Amino acid sequence: MKSKLHLRRGLMATSLLLLFGASAHAAVELPAPADLPPVAAADAALDAYPGVLAAQSRVAAARAEGRRLSAGEYEYQARAGYTRRRESGIGGMNDWSMGIERGLRLPGKSRLDAEAGATLAAQAEERVGDARHEAARELIAAWYAALRGQSAAQAWREQAALLRQQHEVVAKRIKAGDAAKMEQSQAEAAVLQAEAEARRAEAAAAEAAASLSARFPGLPLPGLPRPGLPAPALKDGPPLALTGGANEWVNVALEHNHELAILRKETERMRIMARRHQSDLTPDPTLGLHFSRERDGQDNLLGVSLALPLPGEGRRARADVATEEARALAHMEVAAKARIVGEIQLTHTRLQGALSRLQSLKDMSLQLNGYAELAWRAYQLGETSLWEALNARKSAQDARREAMLSRLDAHETAARLLLDSHQLWPFERDHDSAH
Repeated sequence: MKSKLHLRRGLMATSLLLLFGASAHAAVELPAPADLPPVAAADAALDAYPGVLAAQSRVAAARAEGRRLSAGEYEYQARAGYTRRRESGIGGMNDWSMGIERGLRLPGKSRLDAEAGATLAAQAEERVGDARHEAARELIAAWYAALRGQSAAQAWREQAALLRQQHEVVAKRIKAGDAAKMEQSQAEAAVLQAEAEARRAEAAAAEAAASLSARFPGLPLPGLPRPGLPAPALKDGPPLALTGGANEWVNVALEHNHELAILRKETERMRIMARRHQSDLTPDPTLGLHFSRERDGQDNLLGVSLALPLPGEGRRARADVATEEARALAHMEVAAKARIVGEIQLTHTRLQGALSRLQSLKDMSLQLNGYAELAWRAYQLGETSLWEALNARKSAQDARREAMLSRLDAHETAARLLLDSHQLWPFERDHDSAH
């Protein structure tokens, strides 16, 4: 009867957990930005990242340490001895002895050692996920830095090309006698300024692309072809729509946070070690079997030995150290959780602001672009000066470039929020479910 009751309670708890987990995910929604790197390329780049490879190697080391703990520190020890005996009136005689002995772990200690080893291995596996997460953060930052560089360079190239076209129109008007020669100097200066800005932006874009390529060599550069890999297009994608408040996003992010999981595993391990050191207050015995032959074989002795250490204050101190370390780790977990909650809330707030600012910049860009077109037509009709037309075009291009960079800022913030919530890439969820 009790077993059925426990089963029902377990099923009810599981159902509630699944229900609230599903509702938490349903309450938050944010499409992934369309200008992210290809999923397969990002997965391969993270797999090859040195920090991730180091964390994977430490998993094997942790498992080996677990085997060592399970096996225990005691080994068989062989002893042998020889004595030359000399007695008056008898002469010299030979005595020799041999034996074998081994320490024995008391019941319960081997189980605690195995638990500590398993926790250590689980912690190492969480560190792999944490290393991938930190590498993904670096990847996103470097990727969008390269995107911003290329977008700025592209915008300046477009502005320079448009100003060159306008310069040709000005030259034709001067030949026709419809414009003063001074306007040609103004148009040429605008072209030269735009070309200089384009070259500066291209240099900055090359630096950002080189940084991305150096840190993630297998990742195709945004908008640039790589041998054997397609070049991802610079896509705007659909407008981002953020659903869910900051608290809902915090709940989702905390479900699979590797940093907190690592601290929990370490706290659990230290509590196990505290119990293990506490059990050492009852010391393990050393059992031995001995055989000796004395007086040239006249006496043959077979015996057993039992050695028991006399525990001192050092054993109790080891247990106290582990207990206090576990308490310290519990406090560190609370502090880390508060920091992570603050980071998610800040990212959520930044994304809201970035999306709002992006929409305002888009509206402003449309207005200024329309005004620039009207100003240029007015100049061609002789209704306004070239200076006013060029200023209108410059303002429109500046607004367009700012809107483009603001879009990338919003996309990077959205990618960061999705990454910290483990919803950015499918392989993140697969990796989490494997642990």
